[in-house]
Amino acid sequence: MAFVVGLRTVLDTVVLTVFICCGLARLARFNATVALVPKDTTGKAHYFEGLPIPSSLGIVSVLAYWTKQGWIAGEEGIPWGTITLWGAEGGSGELHVVSVVFGLWAAAMISSTLRVPKL
Repeated sequence: MAFVVGLRTVLDTVVLTVFICCGLARLARFNATVALVPKDTTGKAHYFEGLPIPSSLGIVSVLAYWTKQGWIAGEEGIPWGTITLWGAEGGSGELHVVSVVFGLWAAAMISSTLRVPKL
């Protein structure tokens, strides 16, 4: 969805690919370590290790809102614009600032030290 909205530079594509791979790794680790997470007497786990996959719906809702507002590529443009890390503007060193959010979210999903309490 982020690609369709307009995150299409080379670096955006790399960040989005890492985001997907981290999501897959998060699901795999959850399946492999679910028995190791401390549980209460009813068998319910106390916390999630890393950010749960359903939390990514927050990003999806932001992208849906941007689409509704017309803040996508080809219309008003993606909020916060782009930064050029190297080379000429519009080249392979350009990155949308919002891609950093995807990168941080990916890191939070695979974090083994982040503990999100279960409600």
